[in-house]
Amino acid sequence: MALSMIRLGLILIVMVLLSKHHVSAQVDCGNVIVKLINCESFLFGYSNQPSPQCCASAQDLVQAANASKDVLKATCRCLKNAVQTLPVNLSNAARITPLCHLNLDIPISPSVDCDSL
Repeated sequence: MALSMIRLGLILIVMVLLSKHHVSAQVDCGNVIVKLINCESFLFGYSNQPSPQCCASAQDLVQAANASKDVLKATCRCLKNAVQTLPVNLSNAARITPLCHLNLDIPISPSVDCDSL
């Protein structure tokens, strides 16, 4: 319980910091992170499979990101910043696209070049 509260606190702090940064194309990074809150257990490595709620949230995020190239690049930057800031299990992050059947050709990685999308 205490560990869960600490993680939630950490996520909220990062969301506040990221939400102050509106990336181009009017993408609010705080909202991007909130959309993936259902994926916390999987992305932090506490679970081996994403939950159905996680996959549904990720699908929603992908649909929003695919609105335009600018929105896709901005969403990519938000995710890249989050991966660099939060204790994300990069192996699980890489697996979320095929496991949730996402129509997304962006590797979730701290080294992705969002401007090349």
